[in-house]
Amino acid sequence: MGTLTVRNVDDGQLANLAKTAKLNKRSVSAEVRELIAESDRKRQVEEVLANIKRRRERHPIQLARGEDAVSLIRAVRDEE
Repeated sequence: MGTLTVRNVDDGQLANLAKTAKLNKRSVSAEVRELIAESDRKRQVEEVLANIKRRRERHPIQLARGEDAVSLIRAVRDEE
């Protein structure tokens, strides 16, 4: 595991972080680790969504004339 040292943190922000950590029943260090993990999870979700968007743009769904998403969902549902 790596070690992180953060310098010149605003006193008010550090106090708010300490309050948040206390509310979450964590140490300040554990709260920072959770913030880093949450940021990483968000980044991963954003990457997945960007990949989905790119794939949808490259391979758009082409519906038959008069067909819509509802009719497709019903057809799949009725197959089961």
